[in-house]
Amino acid sequence: MSLCIYKKILGPFFRRFKVSNLAITAERLRCWSSSDFWSYIIDCEKRVFTSKFSQLPGYRLLSLGAIGDRKSLDCFGQLHRFSFYASDIEDQHAAVCDYSQLPMPTGVLDVVLLQHGLEFSSSPKLVLAEVCRVVMPGGHLVLCVFNPFGFHGSIKFLMQLLTRRPQYRFHNLRKNRLIDWLSLLSFHVLEVTHIAHKPFGFGNYRAQSSFESWCEALNIPFGNVYIIHAIKREVQGIGWKRTSWASSPKRYGKASQNINSISHDSVMTSTASDG
Repeated sequence: MSLCIYKKILGPFFRRFKVSNLAITAERLRCWSSSDFWSYIIDCEKRVFTSKFSQLPGYRLLSLGAIGDRKSLDCFGQLHRFSFYASDIEDQHAAVCDYSQLPMPTGVLDVVLLQHGLEFSSSPKLVLAEVCRVVMPGGHLVLCVFNPFGFHGSIKFLMQLLTRRPQYRFHNLRKNRLIDWLSLLSFHVLEVTHIAHKPFGFGNYRAQSSFESWCEALNIPFGNVYIIHAIKREVQGIGWKRTSWASSPKRYGKASQNINSISHDSVMTSTASDG
């Protein structure tokens, strides 16, 4: 009886910290996508996309995001750029799917952009494994994740207690943790960039201050967002040279030629003489 009472009391409390399915979260994040802070985050990410990833090789690029920003695709140079969405929150969305079950063959994409779709997913490991599956060997993966040590990530637990806003319902994914996951999935991390160092609700979001430029130049790991650039390694098997089997040289010839044949008559004659 007491256990049921505890569940009724503590159940709603612990549900505040639970990360919902991305399809549900994406619909709730629609209002937050029009805020100044989200616009600031997107502007910082697009600046990095243009400066560092606009010349990535390849033909096909897939964009996956918690909300979905079509303008981010314009920062890349691939000819075939398309997006999948977790929820149909706008009329122009072309395809909606579960990020843990992408409707794509294995190893067909040159570049994949995962823009905050990892930490807002209920199962980040499954999403990351599925995204890595569709990247071809030698392809590139760009991850945009909220930093647990940034201002937005550091106030997450407090805001979960005080409010039910969806922008605070995400997993705290440390940079080193994701690097370990990527290593197990045959990816090599090339670079980690920390951006958006302005705290929430402070200053003009559109203008990049000298303080923020200084933090990005030193890559100080306390920005609101970090971006991981990884490349998929080409997995090769054990190399071995195929050799043709050759017959061994005949050293002794046939066995019948090496045995001294003795007739039965000679054996009997030798026995009689001994007797």
